[in-house]
Amino acid sequence: MTRTSLKKSWIILTSACTIAATIVLACADMGPEYGTSNFTPEIFVDSAYSPFFYSNQFYYGIGHDEAHITRWKYDNIGDWGAWLDKTLSYETLDYLLDTASEATLDSAKAWFLAKPEYRPACLSAARLTPKLIAFIHYLAYAKKCEAFALTPIIPAWEQDSTKPKPHFNATTLNRQLQESLNTTPDPFLQERYWFQLLRSQFFNGTPRETISLFDTYSPQFPHNKIWYRSLAYTAGAYYKQKQYSKANYYYSRVFESCAELRTVAHYSFHPQEEADWQGTLALCRNTEEKATLWQMLGIFYSDPQRAITRIYELDPHSEKLYLLLSRAINTSEQRGVWADETPGNHSAGENNSLLALVTRIATANNTSKPWVWQLAAGYLNMLARHYTTATGYFTKAETTVPHQRLPQAQFRLLNMLNTVYAAHTIDYALEQKLLPDIEWLESCQQDQSFRNDDAWESVKRTMAANYLLTGDKVKSECFSSRSAFYTDNHNVEALKAFLSKPDKTPYEQRCTHLSAIQREDIFEYQAVILCLNDHIDEALAAMQQVPSAKTTVLPGNPFNARIVDCHDCDHEATQKVKYTKLTFLQKLKELKDKIAANSDVYTNAILLGNAEYNITHFGNARVFYECKVLGSGHGMPEMIDSVFRAPLTSMSTAIKYYTLALNAAQTDEQRAKCQYLLSKCQRNTWYNNTIFKTRGYEYGDYKGPDFIAWDGFKALKQYPNSSYYKEVLKECGYFRTYIQKNK
Repeated sequence: MTRTSLKKSWIILTSACTIAATIVLACADMGPEYGTSNFTPEIFVDSAYSPFFYSNQFYYGIGHDEAHITRWKYDNIGDWGAWLDKTLSYETLDYLLDTASEATLDSAKAWFLAKPEYRPACLSAARLTPKLIAFIHYLAYAKKCEAFALTPIIPAWEQDSTKPKPHFNATTLNRQLQESLNTTPDPFLQERYWFQLLRSQFFNGTPRETISLFDTYSPQFPHNKIWYRSLAYTAGAYYKQKQYSKANYYYSRVFESCAELRTVAHYSFHPQEEADWQGTLALCRNTEEKATLWQMLGIFYSDPQRAITRIYELDPHSEKLYLLLSRAINTSEQRGVWADETPGNHSAGENNSLLALVTRIATANNTSKPWVWQLAAGYLNMLARHYTTATGYFTKAETTVPHQRLPQAQFRLLNMLNTVYAAHTIDYALEQKLLPDIEWLESCQQDQSFRNDDAWESVKRTMAANYLLTGDKVKSECFSSRSAFYTDNHNVEALKAFLSKPDKTPYEQRCTHLSAIQREDIFEYQAVILCLNDHIDEALAAMQQVPSAKTTVLPGNPFNARIVDCHDCDHEATQKVKYTKLTFLQKLKELKDKIAANSDVYTNAILLGNAEYNITHFGNARVFYECKVLGSGHGMPEMIDSVFRAPLTSMSTAIKYYTLALNAAQTDEQRAKCQYLLSKCQRNTWYNNTIFKTRGYEYGDYKGPDFIAWDGFKALKQYPNSSYYKEVLKECGYFRTYIQKNK
């Protein structure tokens, strides 16, 4: 006998326990709810099926079904409120049904026996009526059943497997429930006593007793939610008996007719042998029931194609097709564009078969929503890079898509994507054709009623790539920024000129609007690079074009240098002068002008060296270089974009000024300080070239010594009598180790 192939790792379970009360599920992977998607099921699938939309969580929108305790709260309040002729307030009913203790109900019963002193506060405004008395008596039994039927979900890691589960002796309770069922004349109460008794038999009795109780009484009650809850327990009883055909058939009826129990029925639905499955199909009374079974199978096994085929054969107009279609499309989207169709590629085979199936149904044009199938066929052909074929289906859909906002938005989105993907180059005509769609799609970014985020990013990336093919690097950068673009100053100046261009066309205005990097960002980037390369006058001129440069304050004094770098210490230290990006450059210019005038070269060169050191990644003023182009928040060198790592970690300009200061030094104290500051630059350079590898900055791979004897250490050793030497020896463990090894 052939066993049906299972694709879910979680389906080996006891359905009875699932229906009974709790569903304990493993944590699903984190991430976007539906992955990468441009196809929105909410537009064309009944919202009652939403938990079964494709999701990387267990159930779409809710994660796990943990509503077993609260699922019927509002139904119960509404049903009992109506039966009690609205004599109790909503709040009172809510309290009695959800919160009231056994002691409260006992007090109410005493009140019924002409003992007014026992009247509960919650019933202080209630009139004593036969229905109220009957309700309280029923509720006392119902709460006893809830004790074993509605147990809280306890995560597996908190469960105590050594602690035996408490056994509930239901003999007395079941007898009382049966007596109440037999003696109560009111059909409303009868049905509820029947439900409580059936639930108790399920948990505490035998499957046979549960099934017998359902078969005996179910014909006399309406097929309402209580009835389907009872049917679900009966399905669980059949499952306990390993009568899987009957169990799965009953679960399918629950799934079809009771939306509140769909996740429960789905989770418990468990086809096993092929013979069981055929037996379940044989129990169906009509085509609709067979379609429901196939729909559940398609969801359960994550195999919507087979289910679509069978349901389509049964009834091309079935609404059950659309949930499965959405799942099939959304699953395929996660595989991306179908480029890998090499022999033996399983995903390619699945994609091809789905494409053939959807195309066949779309072409037949005999479903209840032809436009959905036409959009699906167009989209799948687009993903398969059959752009011309896709265009044909989108052309058909243009006349069939309902004139409603969301269907029209879905059509426009997919048709636009096909136009963009089909183009291998971009010319003026295509720009004008796409401009309205680009403006529309950007305007949709805050609209969460249909999926468009991935499409927007994909359109920008594709447009950028196509512009690169045409050699238009500037427009490419406007659509999708690349760090490498800024390594060539010709590119930078070309973008600046484009952004500054007067009298732009509407399309050029849109490109300017889309550009992540604006004119002031370019000036700021150029100012930083110029400063790092010691072109202070040009850097100052560029920074003056940046409005934020006047207000962005450097957190530490960039002209100070510690023996041991401590950025937090510098940031917390009292600063007589607070420098902004602009005033910092103005100060650098002042210092350079003094050096040019041969004024106190040592002091001014030291200050310039400190400043150039501190505006690199290693210093206390890296805020200076943080901008849109270069990025920010670089906790480690490897966090810096690879194309910017070298300039932002280079010590060359700092070394230049420390060396100038050394040459101008007049005392050993000054020379000692210069040599140590140079050793810090040598250390950072060594880290850049050794510990932080040039290829990838793979921190931690280096297995050699923590440091070497920098030239600055060797030179500093010549000044043991200087105060600065003694301070370094006290604070710098590396230097202390070096001295100890080289006495």
